[in-house]
Amino acid sequence: MEIVQDKLKVSIAYTLMERTGKILEEVPATHPFVYIHGYNNIIPGLENALCGRHVGEKFSIDIDAEMGYGLFRNDLILEVPKEELKEVGEIWLGMELEMYQDEDIREFQLPETADEFVDGLNLDGDDDNDADGIYTIKEIRKETVVVDGNHPFAGKDLTFDVQVIAVDTPSFTELESGFPDKDEFDEQGGFGEFDEEDLNNPDNFNRRWR
Repeated sequence: MEIVQDKLKVSIAYTLMERTGKILEEVPATHPFVYIHGYNNIIPGLENALCGRHVGEKFSIDIDAEMGYGLFRNDLILEVPKEELKEVGEIWLGMELEMYQDEDIREFQLPETADEFVDGLNLDGDDDNDADGIYTIKEIRKETVVVDGNHPFAGKDLTFDVQVIAVDTPSFTELESGFPDKDEFDEQGGFGEFDEEDLNNPDNFNRRWR
């Protein structure tokens, strides 16, 4: 396989920058980011730009916030009572939680797997419960906690410098789940089960925010 197409497993290296040139993230070719193309597991502007690219190809692409991590939404900043987080246990600044809510209840918990984390990102407002998703603890007060459901790069116009490292045929389980198999992804330094070391390491979370 030499060309990026839907339902193929793609490995990329990239440098992510703000339009000012400030580097936000770097993923080297020695430890590429791996995803299944066509499953909406990366931002739409980047996935569209990768379609049809060849292995070894390098390119730069400017992506506006609307096609990236979304516009910043003030309605995703919430102040919640600490009582609502008692089932989570210990909390700290920068901690990520997954929130579910309906008319009667709102619940916070730790994401357990990669697909739950990605599916929960607040990158659009198309869902009926579009406030559900991943929230970062921004402030801990005496009785309450301020959480932010915006992606860390929300509202930013971005530039990606990208290199296509490999294009492979995914396994059956990868096609079913839409994610690279866990064992392989762990080797690449990507998604895996959330253990205590992962939760305390912000560098690991940067690789999960897609």
